[in-house]
Amino acid sequence: MLFILTKAQVFSIDLIIGIIIFGSAILIYYKSATNLSDQDEALLDDLLIDAKTISSSLMSQGYPYNWSKDDVVRIGISNDNRINETKLEEFSMISYKESRKLFGTIYDYYVFFRGRNNNIISFNESLEGVGKPGVNSTNIQTVENPKKLVKVTRLVIKDLDIAKMVIYLWY
Repeated sequence: MLFILTKAQVFSIDLIIGIIIFGSAILIYYKSATNLSDQDEALLDDLLIDAKTISSSLMSQGYPYNWSKDDVVRIGISNDNRINETKLEEFSMISYKESRKLFGTIYDYYVFFRGRNNNIISFNESLEGVGKPGVNSTNIQTVENPKKLVKVTRLVIKDLDIAKMVIYLWY
């Protein structure tokens, strides 16, 4: 005796194809999400390396030893682990484009100092810090809206007192 089923039952082929399509979509999504985070991590690594390089350069004496804005090869604002005010003033007079070239970075930067009680120590009467024009220590997030931002802080001796040199680098 032969039984004929009147209700359709779709199990094997349609279900397997559906699972394969759904699984492929999930796999593609997670693979692309992982690649994006790998790219972000590489960008952050580049930013951090450049920020540390700029920090090391600034903490050196620079080249030549008594450089000025006209003959500088490597920017350095320190002599005997103390901030040299003359070199700091010369650094502030170097154009932003030229300083980025001397630091060897393609990213934007801003350098400033904070005192023991976290107050801003100005470079001079009219200048809070040095870096991208139009930026200061409080408006980087609002003016620039960076995709990635790194901060490097170094303890320095400035004006016979301990201070923090803060370097922001962003993309």
